[in-house]
Amino acid sequence: MEQAAMTHIGLVRQVNEDGYALLLDTHPYRVVMVADGMGGHRAGEVASSVAIEEVESELRQRMKEGIPEDVSPLELVTEAIQIANQAVYRRASSTPGCSGMGTTIVVALYDRKEVWLGFIGDSRAYLINKESIRQLTDDHSLVNELVKSGQITAEEANNHPQRNILTRSLGTDLYVQVDTLHTPWVKDDILLLCSDGLTNLISEEIIADVLRGEGTMESKLQQLVNLALQKGGNDNITVVAVRNTDEDEERGDGR
Repeated sequence: MEQAAMTHIGLVRQVNEDGYALLLDTHPYRVVMVADGMGGHRAGEVASSVAIEEVESELRQRMKEGIPEDVSPLELVTEAIQIANQAVYRRASSTPGCSGMGTTIVVALYDRKEVWLGFIGDSRAYLINKESIRQLTDDHSLVNELVKSGQITAEEANNHPQRNILTRSLGTDLYVQVDTLHTPWVKDDILLLCSDGLTNLISEEIIADVLRGEGTMESKLQQLVNLALQKGGNDNITVVAVRNTDEDEERGDGR
């Protein structure tokens, strides 16, 4: 597998409220994740950091202990996100300046043959191959609800003034619904996780073209970040990608 990750504060924000992690030494599944925090006075940065740390800790512990045969990967990722949700909620309830903070999160467990996703909010996961780019996640956002109900078009959603309003996030309530998805993947497929600082500015077609191009995964992610900055960089930008090499070599950093 070839893995890479990159984050950038952007050109407008004072704090990078995005977070990510790559767990390349866990078995039987490797893990990548992205979170995009929200809340004033650095609270969004706290929310995304706590969420990433809690999911990582839980998944590492569960895989170290050994996963029972009757526990599916989707159950594993759901439980880890639920634990992170309660941790963020408790921190928000007990820490001055953090009241109401929350975060998106998208977590992917994967092996050579399959990918298992858990997600809340509007950070996305895509699967890219030679023919197509497919959004695996479903945005928990107001504009996505408007699109699905036919009130606005997908094109109108891209520039809607309320496009950043979430209908579901991690940490704002004690209990939250985690959406999940399972998909097979094959050699040379690319899994991309990203915050909306990328997808609000760069089209899916351009994202796919860049990732299919020549060069290392790190260089292609740098190209995506540069394109978002050229478009104004009005939010934090975080991208994590995994290419299925159908081999066990490891590339990329841990966080």
